[in-house]
Amino acid sequence: MQTERLLETFLAMVQIDSPSGDEGAMAAYLIAWAKRLGLDWHQDATGNVVVNVPGCESTHSDCLVLSGHMDVVPPCSGVKPVVTGSGSDRVIHSDNTTVLGADDKAGLAVILEAVETALEEKLARPALRLLFTVEEETSMAGARGLSDADLDAQFAITFDHTGRQGVIIHQAPSYRKLRIQVPGISVHAGIAPEKGINAITLAARMIHQLPWGRLDADTTANVGTVHGGKATNIVPDAVVIEAELRSHNIQRLDSLQSQVLETVRDVIQEAFTGRDLLENPIEITEIFTAYSIEPSHPALHLLEKAMRVVGVEPQRIRSNGGSDNNIFFHRGLPGVVLTAGYQEPHSLKEKVALAELETAVKMTCQVFREFSQSPFGA
Repeated sequence: MQTERLLETFLAMVQIDSPSGDEGAMAAYLIAWAKRLGLDWHQDATGNVVVNVPGCESTHSDCLVLSGHMDVVPPCSGVKPVVTGSGSDRVIHSDNTTVLGADDKAGLAVILEAVETALEEKLARPALRLLFTVEEETSMAGARGLSDADLDAQFAITFDHTGRQGVIIHQAPSYRKLRIQVPGISVHAGIAPEKGINAITLAARMIHQLPWGRLDADTTANVGTVHGGKATNIVPDAVVIEAELRSHNIQRLDSLQSQVLETVRDVIQEAFTGRDLLENPIEITEIFTAYSIEPSHPALHLLEKAMRVVGVEPQRIRSNGGSDNNIFFHRGLPGVVLTAGYQEPHSLKEKVALAELETAVKMTCQVFREFSQSPFGA
């Protein structure tokens, strides 16, 4: 591993603007890297970059996927990274006018440096496939757009989580997005309010009657936005509520969804007795589906062994967030999410310690060694 190269790669990438849906410049950087190393690569119609790295001294034909996403949350234009400290104690953060973009360019930097080190030092490794995806932050459209052939592997490691090295996200929830259209009847608020139906009042009634926050160990629910109304002298005739439901328990999630549907329809029907109603006032989109890796999966044990060899204590953690791994899992590719070492993502205080990136590279190189010697497909 070359620490200065690792740092230079990370600094170069965070200065490439790559908001969700506009990852072209970041993709070009990764393609140039693959070309320089003489690796097989292609870019699919969705914009994902896929790189294949041949195995070396592997005892089997299993393929290991390493994955990270190219897009960054706003504000992410014109990132100016600042490096403080010296040696491995250096910390990288932004100038506090943008996010840093370590989510997920720290993950990308770790993958690139680990692969380059493995090639230079001819490290034992299984066949590798690198999946660099687009639009993870907004819709996971990149992961959804990957071909079956690109997902034809035995295990995936996605670098896309905050915290110290050792974190292994082995479970993640289902996430359903709700868009509730609340109708009303618009009239002059001062002259004839009794002839109208106030959509904001109905929306408030719905929100009040439903449970929100952390509902149990498996489940959360949140109202994110409420939009509606035109002026104070007009009874509002439309409000849109945007909310989300998350749970590791599908039955609990289905039950909660049914409760929302029933409450919304009851409130609307009571207000609109004898009037025409919207046929379907609620749009429900499942953004991602829960996954849970089998505790006995051979790849999980090889991963934990690799961590311990380099002095990292593994911690299996259940997350309430989602990632591309949710999509991979339900398309037949089991895997886990590891931390990329960054802290305070999605904020102007986002930062990453160089020591965390170094440890992640060492761990990944050891993963190559361990995974090369034993088949890891379930």
